[in-house]
Amino acid sequence: MKALIFPGALLALALGQPALAPPAQAAPAPRLVVWMVGDDKTPQVLQPAVAAYRARHPEVEVEVRDVPWADAMTKYSAALASRRGPDLITGSTSYALALGDKGALVDLAQAAPDLAATLAAQANPGALRAIQRKDGRLYGAPFEMHLQLQYYRTDLLDAPPADWAGLLAAGRRLRERGHGYAQQWGNTSWLGFYPYLRQAGGAVYDADCRRAVLDSPAAVQALTFYARLYRDLNAPTDGWPDADGGLESGQYGLMQSGTWLLSRMDMVHKGLVGRWAAAALPAGPSGRRTAVLGGTVLAITRFSAQRERALDFLRTVYQPDVTRRMAEAALAYGGMWLPAGRPDQIAGLPLPHRDALIAQLTDAEGPPPCPAWIRQDYLVTRAVQRVVLAGADPQAELRRAAAVMNRTLEAQQ
Repeated sequence: MKALIFPGALLALALGQPALAPPAQAAPAPRLVVWMVGDDKTPQVLQPAVAAYRARHPEVEVEVRDVPWADAMTKYSAALASRRGPDLITGSTSYALALGDKGALVDLAQAAPDLAATLAAQANPGALRAIQRKDGRLYGAPFEMHLQLQYYRTDLLDAPPADWAGLLAAGRRLRERGHGYAQQWGNTSWLGFYPYLRQAGGAVYDADCRRAVLDSPAAVQALTFYARLYRDLNAPTDGWPDADGGLESGQYGLMQSGTWLLSRMDMVHKGLVGRWAAAALPAGPSGRRTAVLGGTVLAITRFSAQRERALDFLRTVYQPDVTRRMAEAALAYGGMWLPAGRPDQIAGLPLPHRDALIAQLTDAEGPPPCPAWIRQDYLVTRAVQRVVLAGADPQAELRRAAAVMNRTLEAQQ
């Protein structure tokens, strides 16, 4: 005998029973998906925002995933090409400019003028300039930031250097006593050189991003001085020297690195407790102490079917009490998250040498906000390394780099 298989309604009729309508299936709950660059602890930072958002929208699920930095651009490009994936992403400022120019991200200035106005009033100016196009388009919101500071041993230096001349003098005094000077973040790359370029009054591009001006007298002055840190002070040239470990051992008495050390110096280097301090960078010939401002942007993908919910989530992130709890959540697991969109909340964080951080935030800039930069930064690094590592002439190398950059820019105009 063959078995007969009936759908439920037909089986009921065959048995002489009235057919019953199948139970209605509940519609799936709406969901926001967020991809965050970082490690597996990074999503913890966003949990206060998720909790605040879901308190107002309990029907919406929010899924937050971490994406390793090394994989981010590949994963983002694949998701955007397939028009499937996250509703919101975090990434570097260069990511936001590059993906925005490809039409992959929502322009907040057009989609949410109220949010754009809030950011204009509240965000760190340097962080906002780094991602806003000259025509006003804004393909994301400043999310997290970090910047460069000086760190020094208080038992080896009475005070941090105040200017370039003071930096060389302090480095020489330390060397005479068997200590040294080191740069860590961005060592011998465009990132390490960039603050000196800005402190000298130089720039990579003109105001319209149409021409490289890297061969200006100010740029030559900056690279000449930058090379002296290695030639005169014998600063290490490896990509990421153990400068904070060297500060603890006494190998270095003065160093430059990122603000993440504020929250971890005492925790990681017990021998430094009570023996170190932080300060804003030394001023250059222009009188400015400009530091590189790095960090991430929070953006909405253009293909998201949840655009209005994603915009509301962004508004939640930038509420001051939410932002403060996010920063506190990072400190709770031993990290640090400085809110680029609400720097007014930093004053309440329990950070050592917080005044130095706040002072440096008044003069900090992101990478050049020009679409070509993500494809041309290596040319600046190459010029810097030829001068620092091979003793090449600063003017000749900067002129060569600017010429290559301008040929590409002219071809695109």
